[in-house]
Amino acid sequence: MTERATDATGRSDADYHRPETVEAACRRLRDADGRARVVAGGQTLMPLVRQGLVDTDAFVDVSAIPALSGVAREDGRATVGATTTYAELAAHELSDRVAALGEACAVVADRQVRSLGTVGGAVAHGDPTFDLLAPLRALDAEVRLAAPDGRRRVPLDSFLVGHLRTDRREDELVTGVTVERPEPGRSGSAYERHAAVESGRATAGVAARVALADGAFETVRVACSAVADTPARAHAVEDKSVGEAATADVVAAASERVSEDIDPIDDEAGSATYKRRLAATLTERSLLAAVRRAGGSP
Repeated sequence: MTERATDATGRSDADYHRPETVEAACRRLRDADGRARVVAGGQTLMPLVRQGLVDTDAFVDVSAIPALSGVAREDGRATVGATTTYAELAAHELSDRVAALGEACAVVADRQVRSLGTVGGAVAHGDPTFDLLAPLRALDAEVRLAAPDGRRRVPLDSFLVGHLRTDRREDELVTGVTVERPEPGRSGSAYERHAAVESGRATAGVAARVALADGAFETVRVACSAVADTPARAHAVEDKSVGEAATADVVAAASERVSEDIDPIDDEAGSATYKRRLAATLTERSLLAAVRRAGGSP
């Protein structure tokens, strides 16, 4: 289906396509030669269009493609479809198992954004302040992409190449994101964040995922939002923790090392020094919560 889309000024100068298959959407993107924008919930893109910050000749609305919605399980992993909303993900069993996902979805903006905004939109936009991206990095997420000439999977850390820059080609569509489904009983996760009152956007956020064995850290994944050009893995924290007893003292010492893997800037939300201290505090909180959910007692 092709129509004309009316922008915020009342001009009808952009084509509007609503394909019903992934293949049809990819063909539209290819034919537009880089001048089309993918839209589903529209919570990120449309405000930018109205402000004149994004120019486009066509919109490809993927919200009517059944294959892009919902959550599917496979071999210890789960794939979240690109048009799955924050609210739908928060209500799914996956967010019960992986608390960090539900906690990140719960703090996104307001009810309207959570009801309309999509997982694929967050991934494709690549804004490091988006809360959901840190838990996805902590879950070793892979981005699924489709193009007219085939499909591919890209680790999220390779897909997010810079501030608001991704590895998606102009004729590619983000179809979903695949994450680990941690083993219940000895694993836990959490997401902690601090947000600016005025904007509601994260000043800093930290997602932690752990697995315990005999009271010690067997696996540790920590990822931070809003303190680097992309959601940053805190490898120094992970390396300091693995193999150590899952105690409050170990967590506190490891959390101090988060500053080694982040690169915050001074802005209206606070100074870089403040954000480094905030990130350390949030790392400690998220790790302690994850340990308790894994059955530990720090």
